[in-house]
Amino acid sequence: MNNAMTRTPQSVRLGKTQVRSTPDGQISAYDALAALGLEGSPERLQEIVEQHGLEPRLHNFGKGREPVLGYGDFVTLSFALETPEARRWRGKARDLLRRYLEGDIQLAAEVAERSPSPEHRRWLSARLESVEARKRFMSTVARHGGEGSIYREVSSLSNRSVLQMDSGEFRRKRRVKNTRDGMSAAELLRLSYLETATAQAIEAKGVRGNEQILRLHKQKAEVERRLWEEEPDPAS
Repeated sequence: MNNAMTRTPQSVRLGKTQVRSTPDGQISAYDALAALGLEGSPERLQEIVEQHGLEPRLHNFGKGREPVLGYGDFVTLSFALETPEARRWRGKARDLLRRYLEGDIQLAAEVAERSPSPEHRRWLSARLESVEARKRFMSTVARHGGEGSIYREVSSLSNRSVLQMDSGEFRRKRRVKNTRDGMSAAELLRLSYLETATAQAIEAKGVRGNEQILRLHKQKAEVERRLWEEEPDPAS
């Protein structure tokens, strides 16, 4: 028998409803309607699709091809419909926006837990560590007399050392607005290690002023670059 016809589909919970999902992040259109308090029938779906300009794709969950929607489509419907379930989703959306604006770190944890990818969670961990490493580095530079252009110069040197290109070229190639958003977990770990190593060296050697700080950072960057070329695994 065809494996596609016997496998158990993936699913996610939307509110109180278990919704079938695809590996690429689409959800059953019929299940989505049920989660929004509507009849999950082909006729009702066709009406909703035409009314809101949606374009479902097709996916086989094991019993033949059926329409699927993206999460963006689900959000569109939750803001457009007037069912009790849709209104509850709008209330949840307001609460999520409030928590985002407040910087509620538990919200980030909840989002990370929903991700099915361990690699994505490792990337998030590396991304957060890079933020803390950068703050510690810049704070150390400031305490040791750094001022003016030194912050831009050490940042540029860090990025060139890890990425082998300047930040502008990197953002264009990976199509991101923020340099760190385009980095892999390995690149983020390398960046964190370099900036932490320089901060520790600044403290240990007691260097002061832009010239000494930049010279020391160049030395650390060159040493770490050679080590990375010899041992590409940043965990080492």
